[in-house]
Amino acid sequence: MTKNIKRTLLIGAALLMIVSVARSDLYKEISSNWRLVYEVYKRVMTDYAEKIDPKKLASAGINGMLAELDPYSVFLVNDDRHQLNVLTKGNYGGVGIQLSVRNDSLTVIAPMDDSPAQRAGIMTGDRIIAVDDYLTSEMNMDEAAEKIRGAKGTKVNLTIRRWGEDDLIYSLTRSMITVKDVSYSGMINNNTGYVRLGRFSRNSSGEMRKALRSLANQEAENIILDLRGNPGGLMDAAVKIVDMFVEKDVDIVSMSGRTDASERSFKSETPPLIDPSVRLAVLIDGGSASASEIVAGAVQDLDRGIVVGNNSFGKGLVQTAFQLDNTRTLKMTTAKYYIPSGRLIQKPDYLRGDVASDAAGDDSVFTTNNGRTVISSGGIKPDFIVEQDRIPSLTREAWRRGLFFQFSSRYQKENNLTFPVTITDGMLLDFNDFLDAKNINLNSEGQKELDKLEEILSDAADSDKRIEHSLSVLRNYYTSDRSQLFQEEIDEIRLMLERDMSWVIGGLSARIESSFDDDPVILKALHVLSDQVAYVSTLDPSMN
Repeated sequence: MTKNIKRTLLIGAALLMIVSVARSDLYKEISSNWRLVYEVYKRVMTDYAEKIDPKKLASAGINGMLAELDPYSVFLVNDDRHQLNVLTKGNYGGVGIQLSVRNDSLTVIAPMDDSPAQRAGIMTGDRIIAVDDYLTSEMNMDEAAEKIRGAKGTKVNLTIRRWGEDDLIYSLTRSMITVKDVSYSGMINNNTGYVRLGRFSRNSSGEMRKALRSLANQEAENIILDLRGNPGGLMDAAVKIVDMFVEKDVDIVSMSGRTDASERSFKSETPPLIDPSVRLAVLIDGGSASASEIVAGAVQDLDRGIVVGNNSFGKGLVQTAFQLDNTRTLKMTTAKYYIPSGRLIQKPDYLRGDVASDAAGDDSVFTTNNGRTVISSGGIKPDFIVEQDRIPSLTREAWRRGLFFQFSSRYQKENNLTFPVTITDGMLLDFNDFLDAKNINLNSEGQKELDKLEEILSDAADSDKRIEHSLSVLRNYYTSDRSQLFQEEIDEIRLMLERDMSWVIGGLSARIESSFDDDPVILKALHVLSDQVAYVSTLDPSMN
């Protein structure tokens, strides 16, 4: 045996010994501290003054432990696993209703196509008063939705309140509902296709492939991929979608954590579905997270397309689901995502307590394939930032309370409009009367603080006219005439009314289509995509 071989074997044996000792020390730490946890648990169970539920105490201890880590490490029990199942299986047992809370009522936003709810005649705008014998007014939306869901073949009774009719009871048989991730795909104009993706689940890549093939068959020269408000989902789905746009064997994303199992990298595996000559724009905002940021970040780092909108959320942590038994799952952060330039997506200061420390490096400046400078500061910064105008007070409050949708549902039932809809002056007058009847309290920012200030200074104001005058000026500032506000905000009100009226008439697709002419982010993307010089020079600094 040569000296070099002996040396190699000795080094290998030494490394194995170091790893073994390190693991041994770790297990000793786990064993030692677990005994302490067990002793506390046992002492509480046996000696606490009141009777203790052992399962709830154990869950509280686990939740308390995870609460010291990050917002995404959670303990899931039974029905808490619904969203995880939707992502990994792509379906769930239910009746096929998109729900929201509008004006403090659980409201049907839309029944899904060919679902038990649609076949039974449940309509957009219907209010769900009860699920079986449980009043929805006594539950939050998640609790009500959980009672509506259930195993395929089981029954659920929904009490529906509809404008102008007596309450109706629908007895529905649950079926397997397939989640739809692509909420819209089609051509915006003669040469630009548009796809809106709402989440990344098991179904996403298949739906995207179908949508992109359709756009390719329509000879789309530009494609807009809208990921605004997309909270993410499965990383594998994001990788497969990037694969459709980039050349084969290109780095897309990597993962890095403390264990060997968490060290992985992913490359594109197939030739691009979309020809490289097709220009691409990805739309993002503060609601675009996780898998959305992988797609947008990879497109940006690989200089495959432009990114338009506002800074994304900044969630670059990888969660792994550890199945503990038939009903309980630990979903825990095990690694971090890095996009092709080496940037970390995760925004800093995500740790909640001091039991863990952030070991990320300090590098913040990176470059794309073409040498463009990109910054790692959490999330994805668009190539073109489009500032969104703030929604004014009356419009914001009417939207928050679901009054545009509520009015639209009622108006449609009475007038049977067709899409595309035009908001007439008569509709606006009717909506103004509708708002009058609702007696909206605008609750402006600062109003609560002013109320407290008036309470604190009430005695002083009685004796000092200067204080009383100052409070009066502030009070007048916050006390606005609603009719005057309606006229000042007429354009914003008309726009929001058009959106929700379109939604009620033609579903989500119609609502999306109604935004094509006036959505500033879409308009910016169209402008850059149509200007080849601006598009190419953005992606390649050498062309400037």
